[in-house]
Amino acid sequence: MKVLAPIIFTALVSLSTAASVRSNECPYPYKTLDDSRCIFLDAYVTYTWQDAVDLCKFHGGQLLVIEDCETFALVYDFIRSQEVTKAKHYWLGATDEVNEGTWKFVNNRAVPMGVPFWGAKEPNSGTSANCAILHGSNNHYWYDIPCTNKYNPICLKNY
Repeated sequence: MKVLAPIIFTALVSLSTAASVRSNECPYPYKTLDDSRCIFLDAYVTYTWQDAVDLCKFHGGQLLVIEDCETFALVYDFIRSQEVTKAKHYWLGATDEVNEGTWKFVNNRAVPMGVPFWGAKEPNSGTSANCAILHGSNNHYWYDIPCTNKYNPICLKNY
């Protein structure tokens, strides 16, 4: 039995190490965004805002939430890194559908307003545009848009 103890201990350490390495990997279809988050971007299929929210939930994440400049820069760099993704419009997990003028993310946190997030004079469309996109033609600054339009989704997920 004394001979087996080191073997069992070594096997348990190996399994524990392998499990910790795997926990820092992003599950398919996600890719690594930074040391704690994964990103999934569908550059080929467009969705309404609600369908994009549902797609992200189905894949265990949430529609894109950007609460700080660091996350905005990471997502921007990720989008701009490939020809197929860089010129498209992407849904942001932000809406003022519940209370006009009060923008909330899908996690119910307040959406930052003004520079450096929103485009000039945005949001500006009143009750006709209650969801937000990263506008591909305008450096992916945020614009309010009707929720029934179809754009590409970006999902985020924590490790």
